[in-house]
Amino acid sequence: MEKSRPTFRFLRIFLGIFLIVYALNKFFHFVPSDYGAMNEDAQDFIDAVAGYLPFLYIFEIIVGLFLVLNKWKTVIYLVLAPLSIAFLMFSIINGDLNELWPALLVAMINMALILSRKEKYSELFD
Repeated sequence: MEKSRPTFRFLRIFLGIFLIVYALNKFFHFVPSDYGAMNEDAQDFIDAVAGYLPFLYIFEIIVGLFLVLNKWKTVIYLVLAPLSIAFLMFSIINGDLNELWPALLVAMINMALILSRKEKYSELFD
């Protein structure tokens, strides 16, 4: 059982909506965003994976929908963990710490949601 249900319900729904809006924005560009100039390594990485990014954004929309609809949340939190860590690492490596807040927010909320269900994961980490 999630501790403090209303708080974690809010965080789950907020994270789901955030992921959906973030991913849809990558397709439709309705929220202005400027990450500034990327360093050469970050730009090389983005160029190398550019063909896979639409699939990642579609996956984020699906994950966000599952969170909003309260489906498979125990699994979704674990699936989202490596993605949120990668998002955070890329933002740190990119060097633009002013734009770090979305990645930090996703990682922190995801970690809080995982910890809220730690009894569900006890078998995985014994």
